[in-house]
Amino acid sequence: MPERLKQLYGRMAAKMEELDASLKTIVARDDRVHKDWAELSALVSEQKALLGEIAERTEELSSLSTFLQTHYEREKARLARELHDELGGILTPAKMDLAWLQDRLSGDTQCGEKMARLSALIDQGIDLKRRVIEELHPSLLDHLGLGTAVKWFAEEACRNAKLQCNVTVSPKLERLGPDLEIALYRVVQESVGNAVRHSHATHVDITLERTADGLHMMVTDDGEGIASGDGNGRHAQHGLAGMRQRMRALDGSFDVRSMPGKGTRIEAFVPLGNVT
Repeated sequence: MPERLKQLYGRMAAKMEELDASLKTIVARDDRVHKDWAELSALVSEQKALLGEIAERTEELSSLSTFLQTHYEREKARLARELHDELGGILTPAKMDLAWLQDRLSGDTQCGEKMARLSALIDQGIDLKRRVIEELHPSLLDHLGLGTAVKWFAEEACRNAKLQCNVTVSPKLERLGPDLEIALYRVVQESVGNAVRHSHATHVDITLERTADGLHMMVTDDGEGIASGDGNGRHAQHGLAGMRQRMRALDGSFDVRSMPGKGTRIEAFVPLGNVT
């Protein structure tokens, strides 16, 4: 957007210079025309400077948004690692010590009931830790890459929501940088989340296709489409804005096609260069 503004007002300035040259002979013979033209030129120059400043501020905000998204994801990954290490170091020994006590106090009915309840609570804590960590930063993304993480997430989310799901991942999809992988994962996550939470879809298709020039992603559903009037629609629009910004930060493209009652198709492309 800032670059488009600069180009637009560059063309405007060139046209003004052309008009100024062609009307020079006219304004020279008429003082009033000369004065009006000078005022108009001043107003256009002021407008150009103002919109140039707007373009500059827009570029700054876009850069800040990209920085905050990247920083936010890195902080979540750091927090996920700390929770895994710290809580794992607490809950796992607690579970082992409890098992040791259960073996030695198995004849005490009252103690057995209390320890069984405590064991169930520890199991709940372990499961909660796992779910929080996965929500902060998916471990599959670090260990097995984008394709596996997207496939696991989409199938799990659709199964919980009782949706049919089909995920196609290109065999050419190699490991990417961590910032790039998490950004692309979040785009798929938000797209599937919209289909699950808002569109009342029954089927979701996801494609990750690696080509010679980059990575193409497409998420389609057969739901009600994306509305903008209600709270759910506004939430979806905010999510789309976030996805669009993520793609812009990667020098990629982002397109949404949605019609009421005819589903939604979200397409994204990120240039990655030649396949290695």
